[in-house]
Amino acid sequence: MSPITTIRDLVKELLRHRDHTAYADILSRYAVPSHDLEPYFRCNTRHYTRTCIHRNDEFELLVICYEPGQRTSIHDYDSQTAWIHPVMGEVAEERYNRRKDGGLELASEIFLRPGTDDALTNGTAIHRFSNRGPERAVTLNLYAKPMRKWRVYEEGTGIERISPAGPPL
Repeated sequence: MSPITTIRDLVKELLRHRDHTAYADILSRYAVPSHDLEPYFRCNTRHYTRTCIHRNDEFELLVICYEPGQRTSIHDYDSQTAWIHPVMGEVAEERYNRRKDGGLELASEIFLRPGTDDALTNGTAIHRFSNRGPERAVTLNLYAKPMRKWRVYEEGTGIERISPAGPPL
């Protein structure tokens, strides 16, 4: 398969496929310098940001910007599938398991850089992303179906709550 060279072409290719199983391959073919996404960088010194590139009934494509030291809450996607495509910098992905007492324990940790895509599926992957490096990190995240809500977990107790995610359709 040929590389996808612009964000516009990536969206077109995603729109051509109704089968979500093709999304990982399509996203992995997006190999463009980060300047293609710069119009979507909405960086904030206080918290990471999520900027929507495209959203329809089948998928949602977001640019996520992390300044040094920023991280997400511990969360899962409430039965949605997500693909993460690092564009610049490095993000740490921590995955958690539930303990018998309901709390959370760190199960694994990987570091995502450009060229190392990842996927999280079906609400089973409790995780957190963080930028531990000295420079900005940016990921391109693809969700199928679009996220309307996600589960957020308290780090110490594992208590979960449902929070809205993203703009309404």
